[in-house]
Amino acid sequence: MIAISKVFFDNIPHKKLMKVLNKYIADGTTLDIVWSWLKAGYMEEGKYNQVNSGTPQGGVISPLLANIYLNELDWELDLNNIRFVRYADDFLLFAKTEEDIKKAEQITKAKLKELGLEISIEKTKIVNFNDEDFDFLGFTFEHWRKRKKDGKPYYIAKPKDSTWKDFRQKIKMKTRKTLTFSKEEWMKRVNPIIRGKVNYFLTLWEALEENKRYGLKSSCYFNTFGKELLAIDAYIRKRLRVAMLHKHPDQRKGWAMTTKWNIEYFAMIGLVPSFLQYYGKQYGYQLYDYLQYMKDKQKKKYKRAVERAKEKGENYFSPERTRKMNYAQRIATYK
Repeated sequence: MIAISKVFFDNIPHKKLMKVLNKYIADGTTLDIVWSWLKAGYMEEGKYNQVNSGTPQGGVISPLLANIYLNELDWELDLNNIRFVRYADDFLLFAKTEEDIKKAEQITKAKLKELGLEISIEKTKIVNFNDEDFDFLGFTFEHWRKRKKDGKPYYIAKPKDSTWKDFRQKIKMKTRKTLTFSKEEWMKRVNPIIRGKVNYFLTLWEALEENKRYGLKSSCYFNTFGKELLAIDAYIRKRLRVAMLHKHPDQRKGWAMTTKWNIEYFAMIGLVPSFLQYYGKQYGYQLYDYLQYMKDKQKKKYKRAVERAKEKGENYFSPERTRKMNYAQRIATYK
């Protein structure tokens, strides 16, 4: 059983926080500075607002103060032999039975009440991981299941569905066709987004690699979204083909430029493929390996398409398809 919770930090009592800080900080000057930060208040629409609780919004010290304060909960859970995972104000509690998880939940609520904090009711739930999935820190953890070949139990962890929508939206905002940049500048606009997203996806692999160092085995399958990575790469190239057309850019011309501005072209001008960024970090694949893989994949796709057309008694190179291919070749010479 797993309990998923989120705590509100807006209501951290300042005096209780200072009491906790006194356990770890002996220097009075430092404590005075922290107190000044807590009481600094904020400006909104030109008006000064005082604060009586919570850590400074957007302040660089806020995550540190919040973690020190919630560390009190960590100790309480540990003393009661409750297994947990916490990241900032999001945390999971683990137990083998429903009775144990409810007991853990009560201990948690009691400690948080003592600290003057509240649990977000709408973001707190109990999950039976034998047949229920849950989301945590941008990932979906799919419940236990058994492999067909040997019955070995495993579970799947992958980015949430909403992650891909957010990925596309960020790329879309950076590739508006009303803008005019050099090819190098377009790469500078999209590559940081790709690296940032994929590096976050890789935290699953990094965590499991760290477990291996301590001899901990895992039943987690996490390399399950290769198709999504290939799809996002195709979307990025599609957006760039339109954005990089300086004369009357539109989707039709962008599609036609697929022949010239293909996968290899974008790789050569510096576009980071998310597929390569993800699997290359794990297995050491290089750009050449990626390009060869994509070429082989396209050949197989073409071969299947031709075979399906034959099975249906159709000519794959129909007049309409041939017309589109000729158009793509012709318009590619314009750029």
